[in-house]
Amino acid sequence: MCQFLFFLRHGEVAERERLLGQGVDTGLSEEGWAQARAWAARLREIPFQAIVTSTALRARQTAEPFQRQGMPCLQLPHFHEIGWGQWEGLPYKTAEPYIHAQQEAWAQGDLSYAAPGGESWNDLLQRAQEGLRLITTLYPTGNLLIITHGQLLRTLFCALFGYPPAESRRFHHKRGQLSWLVRLPIGVFYLRVLGADVHTPF
Repeated sequence: MCQFLFFLRHGEVAERERLLGQGVDTGLSEEGWAQARAWAARLREIPFQAIVTSTALRARQTAEPFQRQGMPCLQLPHFHEIGWGQWEGLPYKTAEPYIHAQQEAWAQGDLSYAAPGGESWNDLLQRAQEGLRLITTLYPTGNLLIITHGQLLRTLFCALFGYPPAESRRFHHKRGQLSWLVRLPIGVFYLRVLGADVHTPF
């Protein structure tokens, strides 16, 4: 039997001027709360086996409108955003050239390149894959909702669908966008919906 996994990037955040990874634990803005409520209404007919979120406040708050009585809600550090190390909390304009250099290094195949004290592509991918194996072991059937972060989604989807890091932008998700993956019984995934807004037909 096929299994449906819905990956939702958390909603828009209150802190928008700094680089957010693991060290800046900001919550949702009013727009972000509205996105979360709208997705919960859109997906209300789907019988989720569980909701899985990262441990970040912005992800946990995005999950709140989805939580139904008795539904398991797991907070797993495996699905947290990449750790930016010493770049955490920098103004975006300051951090942008550093991130660009990191993306270029990854595109050239240096997957161990990381911010000082931060995570590399390999670090993030290993963590995300461990999280995916964990939740599909705990819940081998049924629908799952995973609320997570932008760089994690790009990295994990590249691995799942056989793309190199240089192609990661094709899996960009804006805050509050959702992708729908189907897991076949043999463990292979295929992509049914990529980066949908709440009003996108599917």
